[in-house]
Amino acid sequence: MACLAYQCPDVRVTVVDISEARVQAWNSDKLPLYEPGLLDIVKECRGKNLFFSTDAKTVLSQADLIFVCVNTPTKLQGVGAGKAATFGFWEAAARLIAASCQGCGPKIVAEKSTVPVKTAQAMSRVLSGCQDGAKTQFEIISNPEFMSAGTAIQDCLKPDRVLIGGADTQEGHAAVESLARLYRRWVPAERVLTMNLWSTELAKMAANAFLAQRISSINAISALCEETGADVQQVSHAIGTDSRIGPRFLMAGCGFGGPALQKHVLNLVYICESLGLPAIAQYWQHVVDMNDWIKGRFVRRVISSMFNTIKGKRIAVLGFAYKAHTTDTRDTAAIDICRGLLLDGAHLAVYDPKVSPEQIHLDMQLPKGAMEHPRYQQTTVSLATVDVARTAQEACRGAHGVCVLTEWPEFRSLDFQQIYASMMKPAFLFDGRNMLDHDEMRSIGFVVYGLGKSLDPFITQASGGREGRGRGRVPTLEEVDVAELGGPEEAATLRAHLVRLSMQEEQRGEREAARAVAEEAWEREHERQASGGGAGPSGGAAGSAEAGAGAVAGGGAGGNGRGAGGEVSGAAGEGRAGPGGGEGTGSQAQGRREEG
Repeated sequence: MACLAYQCPDVRVTVVDISEARVQAWNSDKLPLYEPGLLDIVKECRGKNLFFSTDAKTVLSQADLIFVCVNTPTKLQGVGAGKAATFGFWEAAARLIAASCQGCGPKIVAEKSTVPVKTAQAMSRVLSGCQDGAKTQFEIISNPEFMSAGTAIQDCLKPDRVLIGGADTQEGHAAVESLARLYRRWVPAERVLTMNLWSTELAKMAANAFLAQRISSINAISALCEETGADVQQVSHAIGTDSRIGPRFLMAGCGFGGPALQKHVLNLVYICESLGLPAIAQYWQHVVDMNDWIKGRFVRRVISSMFNTIKGKRIAVLGFAYKAHTTDTRDTAAIDICRGLLLDGAHLAVYDPKVSPEQIHLDMQLPKGAMEHPRYQQTTVSLATVDVARTAQEACRGAHGVCVLTEWPEFRSLDFQQIYASMMKPAFLFDGRNMLDHDEMRSIGFVVYGLGKSLDPFITQASGGREGRGRGRVPTLEEVDVAELGGPEEAATLRAHLVRLSMQEEQRGEREAARAVAEEAWEREHERQASGGGAGPSGGAAGSAEAGAGAVAGGGAGGNGRGAGGEVSGAAGEGRAGPGGGEGTGSQAQGRREEG
């Protein structure tokens, strides 16, 4: 609304709110939310053609065009809990409009909030049903906003497009055109798109679902990159240069958040379920499921990298807002990641340049169901193990690891040399936004984890690579440096972990040896059959199981045996298997796959 007043100085814009405290904040220089450039525009227009008031009846009765901008949070209980939007605030606003405009001239009511398709129809019924006596004519149109926190002012002043939808009637077309004329004062005409009501309502929700899908897709690719040696930033660049795809929203991260994406995807899931479209509902549900999995995977990577235990360890969390340049923490990935770390016994030190300590403490205390999307309930956590630091350096001092969860620009200019010196060793750095120079961090001494990047050799050794499954050389016990690890307790923990990894290495070596025997036996048998020869070496049968993991070499006229992963039997006779083998006889060749 501030941008509308700024671009149309001859239009009087009044923002109405029932909260006296909020209106007072808007009338001061301490606005109730942080958004770059917003205060300057509000100061420019306030008192001229931009006003803030709690006198709803007077303001609404005098208005020609009424925008409805209220929250539609996710239901906490009942039918559709965790997915469907609840319309308590929306219905209260509609009833207030109807009561305030009784007997007034025609009004245009524009939906600004993102709402499910067909909401305009419900709005029309509420407005007409709440009037007694002289009826006011209301024309409902849809005009969803496409702003992003952190760039909202730019998004309003130079939008990609403006959507306006109305009824396919003469009155509907006139209402749409009246609003379109206002936008065309600063938005190119070709970017002001008009369509029917239902298309506009669905287009906004679908746009957010597509953005969420895009983020989940690149995050899924980032996990694949870590396992194959590919670099997700290079893959992302290659994908983004395709003109059909484009480069935006292809930055891998530790999960998306905010007030819109997950909420609207789940709204879409509920709509599809309600309309009998279960396959489509499941498709969009997977987008949210992937986001949850990515956040959980980040937590598991932190734990496995730090020798599979973070109990009692101090972990610094840099960034708590769901993205940079905003104070909004709704559905921020940081909340779920912090909860995951706390549930494993970590002690957290959180720092965010803009989010207040009170907000951080409130978010951490609330059950997940009390936030926007209660997909599953979660108990509150104790604040005894959550500190809120005043600076990044304070948060990192004495920490075993640092998790970067929000891409605040100031984090790039931190003195990481000083931070490293103040931390326990080895000092871990988990870059959940791939915003730091990882080579530089490693040169300082950090053990670095970047999303979608080849794993740091230390992490590969400590965690067994694939979140605990063996990969890479296991360091010997003699290579464990007590001084570097920060004390005998850390060294003992790592030594015990290395013993387990060594046993895994030995077992894997035995399985690989069995495979080698199987492959060699199979090649000999294949050559024998190709040459038309008789029995294999030593007069016995040789073969491998279906999976190629078992082997047998028998004596006499034939053999039967079981290798590490399979079973074969020869023509007739008796034979003996290799590791984990067995023996027996048979008259027909047969194979059976088993576990190694």
